[in-house]
This record gives sequence, C-alpha cells and structure tokens, in this order.
Amino acid sequence: MASDRDRLLAALARRRELTDWTVQVAVTRAAWRRLTGDQHSEGDSAAAELTAIVHRDLPAGRGTAVVRVEPSTPIAAALEAASARAATAIGPPWHASPPAAPARVELADPAIDPTAPSGALATLAGALDAARGDRPLFAADLTVATTDHELHTQRGQRAAWRSTAATATVTLTPDAAPVTTRARRLDELDLTGALADPTSAAVALAPGTYPVALTARALLHGDRGLLEALVAQADPQLERQGLARYRAGQPLAAGADLTVHSDGTLPFGWHSAPLGPAGEPIRRFPLVVDGLAAELGLDRRAAALGGRLPNGGVRGLIVAPGLEGDLVDAQTLVIERLAWLEVDRPTGWFRAGFARAHRAGDPAQAVGPGVLRGDAIALLGRARRSAAEVATPSYRGPALWHLGAVAVD
Repeated sequence: MASDRDRLLAALARRRELTDWTVQVAVTRAAWRRLTGDQHSEGDSAAAELTAIVHRDLPAGRGTAVVRVEPSTPIAAALEAASARAATAIGPPWHASPPAAPARVELADPAIDPTAPSGALATLAGALDAARGDRPLFAADLTVATTDHELHTQRGQRAAWRSTAATATVTLTPDAAPVTTRARRLDELDLTGALADPTSAAVALAPGTYPVALTARALLHGDRGLLEALVAQADPQLERQGLARYRAGQPLAAGADLTVHSDGTLPFGWHSAPLGPAGEPIRRFPLVVDGLAAELGLDRRAAALGGRLPNGGVRGLIVAPGLEGDLVDAQTLVIERLAWLEVDRPTGWFRAGFARAHRAGDPAQAVGPGVLRGDAIALLGRARRSAAEVATPSYRGPALWHLGAVAVD
C-alpha cells in the first residue's frame, strides 16, 4: 500500500490541470470469531483503501471526481479518466480555506494490539459470556479491528492516526432479533445493556395518545436514532434546496429549550477524527441553543460556498442535561429499546416500533407492542430531560427523555 500511495502522490503532483486534491489511506487489520451453538470459527483479515479526490477549476466552475486505487489500477490512466470526469461534473466555483492543524483526539484502545488484534477476541468473548449469564447463545459474530489512517493534500497537509473498533452481533435464541453493539474501546462495549431481556408478560396496548419517555438506548436506536432528525436539519444541502424546516436563529418548535452541540473530538467517539476527509478542521459547534437553530455542519466545500469556515460536519452529539431527577409517573410509558425506527430527514416526522414498554407503578406493568409516530423535532425540542447522564460512542447527554404526549398505534 505504501508504494501505491507514493506512486499516486507522485502522479498527482504531475497533473498540472488539477487545482486541488486529497489522498486518503486506510489500512485495516481485523480478527473475527463466529459462534453458532457449540461450534465456532475464527480468523483474521487485512484490507487497504487508497482514494483520491481531485478538483479541477474551469471557466464554468469547479468539477470533482473520485479515484479508488486497487493494486492492479494503472494510476496514470485512472487519473486521466478522473480529470476528464471532473471536467464534465461542473458545479459552482469555490476555494478551500487554509489548512488547519489536526485536532488531538484519542481513537485507539491501548488494549488492542495493532499488530495482532486477535489477542483481544478472548476479552470480547469473555465479556459476552458474562453479559448473557446462563442464557443460551444461538449465534454471535465478534470482530476486533485496528485501522491506520493517513491524509495527504495538495496544500501540504500530512496527518496520520490510528483507530480501533470492537463489534458484537449476538442472537440469543433462534426466534430473537440479532443485537449489535460497537465501541472503539473494549471496556465501553455495553453487552450487558444490549442483551437485557425483560421476561414479564406484556399487556396489549390500545391505540391512543400516551405520555412517553425514552431511555438513551431507545433514543439512539442504530446510532443517532431520533436525533437524526436534528442532524438532518444541519445539512447545508438541505438548506440550499429550501427543504430545511428552520434556519439559524429560528426556533425548532414552540416551547423548545433544547441545546445540542456537535463534537468530533470526543475521546474514542465513533464519529471523532483529527481531520475531515478533505483535510478540513474538526471543531465543536452548536446545532441548537436554547431551542433556537444555530450552525450547520460544514465540510470544506459547503463552507466555501457559504462564505464560512469549515467545522468538519456533524459528529458526536452533546446534549445539555435537564434539571429533573424523576421524570416518570405511573401513567408514563417508558421504552428502553426500539425494534425499528424510520425518520424522514427533511420533515423530521418519524415512526418507531417497540416490542414492550413499562409503566412505573406498584407493581410495574409491561405493555406492548406498539408503534410511536409524530414530529421528532418538536418532541425533542420540548422534551423534559433527566439530570442523570450517559455516555456512548456517539452521544453524551441525558439518560432519559420524556417526550410528552405521543401518538401510539
């Protein structure tokens, strides 16, 4: 890979018609173990990605093309073709801001040996055994990986860093849905929470409107979960197309008081990085402040087109906690995990399925299944948030969100 990288950099330096370019290198070493009943298999793998993003300025504007280099790729011919593609993919003219220093951010777990990630598999398997206890195991896929990243730009930027990742996909019984959890550090992989399995029988829930509270695990279903509705509104392309629901300084909804920041420098954050993919700086910035829209997520191109400075785009989410210790009364439906989630990015409307919820009471009552639906932006903006906080690889914020009255089918 190093020789291919060097040949690509040398070839790019000879292409005088290219105004700007960025080269990204990612070399990944992974170890995996698959468990099915009493059988298991394991192995390791290595993969390398070498990508160039090239820009060409012409009188009509700036064109961009992407080149992915494989070991057999004839680099000179590939760049010739990319230059031709860039000349036919013309957009508005723009020029990048000056290079920025990389952010200092920890992304590699020292417990994972970069030369032999298989050594961490035993730790991951032991954590799985502890989390499931005496429950049976139908299947599990465990992976530990290290990735060495490099970034080179035409403007002389050079950066290198390492990241790690541990992923577990577990199915306890043949009729159960697989559960996936991931983290950059082994000791942050929450298998116990992911495999929590309420056993009480659920009472059928009649359609209607109910007070609903979501744990952070339910809120963040998949990755950003319901918060994806807010992330979408920070997309500069959505704003340019006139599809955003609000602009900077406008309220999310009547009565909203939410504050959310993006932070791409969270230690071991899933979306953290020292630099963006085109060498743009990664910065902490506000998405929403006291219920009012604040900044957009800006990569190098979006920032230049808007006459602003890049911030690296939306990454890890930091949400200000609430002031309340107890958000739940006997009527509130508390949902600890979602079965599925659909969020319409331009509008913020959502539908989410859950297998069960519980009502606090003496005794607590399990109810379900059901489907939530509503305006995620308004519900999040006005939500009452717990003072207690949790931290995940993509989120720092309240452990519980009381959304208020939500339609349940």
